Amino acid sequence: MKLIVAGATGLVGSEIIRQALRNSYVTEVIALARKPVVIDDSSASKLKSVVIRDYAEYPDEVKAELAGADACIWTVAVTPFRSAGFDFAEVKRVCQDCTLAGFKGIYEAGPARPFRFLYFSAEGTPQDPSQRPFILGDYQVMRCETENMVRKFPTQYGGTEVCIAHPGVVTNSTTWLRLLLASTFSVVNLFTRALPNVSRDELAAAVLNQAIHGFDKETLSNNDLVRIGQSTL
Repeated sequence: MKLIVAGATGLVGSEIIRQALRNSYVTEVIALARKPVVIDDSSASKLKSVVIRDYAEYPDEVKAELAGADACIWTVAVTPFRSAGFDFAEVKRVCQDCTLAGFKGIYEAGPARPFRFLYFSAEGTPQDPSQRPFILGDYQVMRCETENMVRKFPTQYGGTEVCIAHPGVVTNSTTWLRLLLASTFSVVNLFTRALPNVSRDELAAAVLNQAIHGFDKETLSNNDLVRIGQSTL
């Protein structure tokens, strides 16, 4: 299968690519990012780095690389923790407008049928936009509206299947601080997962499994992602 990973240089996107390159079901990986993606690995022959100036604009030469894709894992977003550092209009543009533009760009390029589109959201995103949370209210409502937009894609664009991933805190060991956080969660998780969390490798394995084999359900909770990721690994 031909897989597009949008946001390929991010924390999760880079891990999805690493696992996808070693997956026998995946024959080609399109790493869509604003800077080149270089992998020093024997499996890197399956990788095609496609540089895009803006996730809202898809010139013909980019669409040509996206044509025939079987699936896309869309990780592009401004996270809640970083959103305070940007004007809200820009946060909405990146999270919502670019998602729509990216999907349309791939669809116009001519994907395979069925075409699977997996959108990264977050655990705790409200399901009703009229229920504005007290914390990060505008941001949360915007993410809810974006999810609802994605859910409508199959009725608006034929041959499309969608899934929304709701990971909690993503743990990993890329820095000493993240390693400390991951170690803390690994101990706490022996007793409870009251604060939803998933390791980076579990999350990547879960969404890659779903993109390849089909979506279990329209929305995957953090617990779903942990379960699928652990069984896949």
